[in-house]
Amino acid sequence: MNKKTRNILAYVFLLGMVGCNIDVPDRTLSTQISETIEESKANGVFLAEYRPNRKIIKKAWVEIPWVYDTLGNIKKQGGNELYIEAIDSIGLSDSWSECEQGDTSNGNFSMGADYLIFELTEEELSKDTLIYYMYGGKKRKCMGELLLIKKK
Repeated sequence: MNKKTRNILAYVFLLGMVGCNIDVPDRTLSTQISETIEESKANGVFLAEYRPNRKIIKKAWVEIPWVYDTLGNIKKQGGNELYIEAIDSIGLSDSWSECEQGDTSNGNFSMGADYLIFELTEEELSKDTLIYYMYGGKKRKCMGELLLIKKK
């Protein structure tokens, strides 16, 4: 095989790899979640941490949703997302009556840990205390009020 043929084959192979997206994975398709508050702070997307009044909640914090751009940099999206990591599958409601009827959030989803995700308005984020009603746990019923108190 001569040098020109080798170069053409190498070029076709490299073009195929790039065209098939083998060498550079596209990480821009889904919103990323920081797995820890420290990661959220390191990524520059952390807004607030909350202390829950219930032991079923491991941690809760608010960050700006983000994705990777094509160069691997973090690109912030709009909004404020509240992430609540729970020990057990739960749902949250804004009122006691909704909670008693089982009208709650969609529950947890898994990305290395279990999170509930809520979009907060600027007004809600400015409050020192967020109040929800918790549904689920082992008895699958409304378990009462959940207070999330912003850490200073």
